[in-house]
Amino acid sequence: MASAPPPPSHFNNPPTATGIPVISHPPSSNTDNNFSIQSHPKHPVPWSSGLCSCFDDIHTCCLTCWCPCITFGRIAEIADRGTVSCEVSAALYTLILCLTGCSCLYSCLYRSKLRGEYSLEGSSCTDFCLHCCCEECSLCQEYRELRHRGFDMSIVPWSSGLCSCFDDIHTCCLTCWCPCITFGRIAEIADRGTVSCEVSAALYTLILCLTGCSCLYSCLYRSKLRGEYSLEGSSCTDFCLHCCCEECSLCQEYRELKHRGFDMSIGWHGNMERQNRLDTTAPVVQGKMSR
Repeated sequence: MASAPPPPSHFNNPPTATGIPVISHPPSSNTDNNFSIQSHPKHPVPWSSGLCSCFDDIHTCCLTCWCPCITFGRIAEIADRGTVSCEVSAALYTLILCLTGCSCLYSCLYRSKLRGEYSLEGSSCTDFCLHCCCEECSLCQEYRELRHRGFDMSIVPWSSGLCSCFDDIHTCCLTCWCPCITFGRIAEIADRGTVSCEVSAALYTLILCLTGCSCLYSCLYRSKLRGEYSLEGSSCTDFCLHCCCEECSLCQEYRELKHRGFDMSIGWHGNMERQNRLDTTAPVVQGKMSR
């Protein structure tokens, strides 16, 4: 006897095709995917700070005014998810700026990339106009935006920042008026006393007077300090920092050596003699001896 035909309701609600799962609620294992979807809303969100809010972060403002390549390099490294380093991006920015004067055409592309990543307000047209009209303000806004989103833009193992000159007014004044002395003292420590402060200072002054490019000489010693103490940076950043802000770089290196226990006024040999005296001094025994 033939079976009865299925009820009409089965034709109105056909069964789901085999092999295609129907998930009414997302599984717990996809929490990362759910987070990424929620972090990119449909509607554009406003920037966390205004274009002209530079004075809310004086350090970033000063850094960008004097060395925009560094600010841009840090932004680009985050936007590129580390595929291109800060140093490479900063060097390319500087090269475009020196050759064409239109580095804003390069940096505005990264503003567009940040907008797309975080669904921020704006358009490619506004990105171009903002970077062309006010490059520094645009870079500062993007820098603050990334910091607002939890990125630490200034992870450096140096004991002080590049723009921390006012933390040591004496060194700041010395370097502004007589950079050869600051460099000579740094070079003597970096060379472990093989070349005296006076010789290094004289050579620095000679290069400065003949070529005006003493920064090409001093940046080599920044690289030497980095290698000696495993400090963050690269040869490219050493070159860029000394070319863009020679005095700030020398002050930072000077403070770094002071932080590591060197008395910069007595040179390498004086520091070694002082250390030897401390090592040979007998320790003071507290309390009475007991049998």
